[in-house]
Amino acid sequence: MKFLQQSPFIRLFMFFLCGSVTQHRTDVSAGFVPLTVGAVLLAGVSFIPVIQRKWRWRGVFGMGLGLGLFACGGFVMQLSQQQSAWTEELTSTHLYEAIVIDDPVLKPKSRMCRVEIRSADDSIYQHVVGKKAVLYLALDSLSQTVVVGNRLFFYANLEAAPPYLREFAATGFVPAGQWLLKSAGALHTTPIRFMGLRVPESSSGQARLSRPAMTLPIMALNVRRALLEKLQEIVPNHAPYGLAAAMMFGDRSDVETGLKLAFANIGAAHILAISGTHFTILFGMLYYLLSFVGNSRRAKILKHGLMLPLIWGFAFMTGFSPSVFRAALMMSLWAIGDAFSFRSLTLNTVAIAAFFMLLYEPVYLFDVGFQLSFLAVISIVLINPHLVKLYQSRNPVLNYVWELCCVSISAQLGVLPLTVYYFHQFPVLFLATNLLLLPLSTIIIGLIPATLLMVALVGNFSLISLPLNGCLNGFVAITRTLDAYSYHNINGIFISVWEMFAWSAVIVLFLLIVIKKTAHLKNNS
Repeated sequence: MKFLQQSPFIRLFMFFLCGSVTQHRTDVSAGFVPLTVGAVLLAGVSFIPVIQRKWRWRGVFGMGLGLGLFACGGFVMQLSQQQSAWTEELTSTHLYEAIVIDDPVLKPKSRMCRVEIRSADDSIYQHVVGKKAVLYLALDSLSQTVVVGNRLFFYANLEAAPPYLREFAATGFVPAGQWLLKSAGALHTTPIRFMGLRVPESSSGQARLSRPAMTLPIMALNVRRALLEKLQEIVPNHAPYGLAAAMMFGDRSDVETGLKLAFANIGAAHILAISGTHFTILFGMLYYLLSFVGNSRRAKILKHGLMLPLIWGFAFMTGFSPSVFRAALMMSLWAIGDAFSFRSLTLNTVAIAAFFMLLYEPVYLFDVGFQLSFLAVISIVLINPHLVKLYQSRNPVLNYVWELCCVSISAQLGVLPLTVYYFHQFPVLFLATNLLLLPLSTIIIGLIPATLLMVALVGNFSLISLPLNGCLNGFVAITRTLDAYSYHNINGIFISVWEMFAWSAVIVLFLLIVIKKTAHLKNNS
């Protein structure tokens, strides 16, 4: 196909993807070494002058590269599977040391903490160190003080995590009195006593004590928590604060349950999650503010050189979640392409971003958010340019509204089969939702950092925060009004995987017919 010839990285990415999926479905680790050897031999043979001169042998290097990427995809998936494995021998009570890697979440009867195991009893140390677990701490005064970066020493009987917790190996409940809390920066040169057990720096048959490391994600979450505390002072009402925290910092723990449901009903759940939309809005604002630099090639390089650190700074503030990293990487690739006058957003760009995401964590492939996000971007790349051409106006406001509608329709058409398959519903009001809420969300995403900065400089935030609070209250009111409409959703749609692919084929065929007919009519006119 022509678009595959124009996007060579897609072909390479498909080999990597096939390797990951194959290893996930069945263990093919025994073939990694033969595949790698074969890949090296084929790539090496392709450089022999006699073979280089023959046209029919030009694909030898590509075959070798494809085999190598297939083996690479399978290998990283195998490493991920080993990292999330939890055998039966480990399901007994042991002493663990772990570090909290995400903000704890309050549950009805416990406090959920995502942790990384740093040490354990010598008998299981080699099997568990470095693995991630989900702990449920009994609710008490001590559990309320747990924050990201804290070290926990606990006795627990951890069990294998359920399939939906793909990144985590184990989960378990830790009763009150069975765990000890240490701050993130505490280094111990003397032994600790816990539950009557002496836990030294190194021992035989007891536990090893690791030194804590303040990793970049933990630092990011600490910065986010400080900014959220200041935001809560600026936005005192619970519903608007929860909305602002979710939109700007990716923290949805304070969003009211009813409001979350309302966003889901009207097809606007993506607004609550930090995604490409938020980075596009931020990028557009920065691009406008730096428009005085000019549009020459040097000016673009300078402009993007100033903007990219700010984009990644925003990603840092939100805690570097997978969706944030994905959006920041995609935006960076787009900016580099724009700066050097390449085609900025192409399927090649999407494939490169997906490759690096899956190379870092291959189980993202089976995450619904990952699938929806990349499918939406692919749909926008392929469909949006053709839809925009259907209508052009001299009025810039009408053009903006039309382009906004085209982006929304493109993304919604692309993710429609997957949305119906996973959530068994179709949001009828998605177009009205995007027309009403996206412009307002643009204003809010601009107002939040501006208000935080002005409060830090001035100190008096009673009048400064008035525009932000007004926009947030209006946003909540519009959401609830749309949700009150009786026919905002079509529910109870259940389809199989094959029906999902059939729907996708029908949508693609329909779009091809519309695009060709439109192009034919325009050429005749």
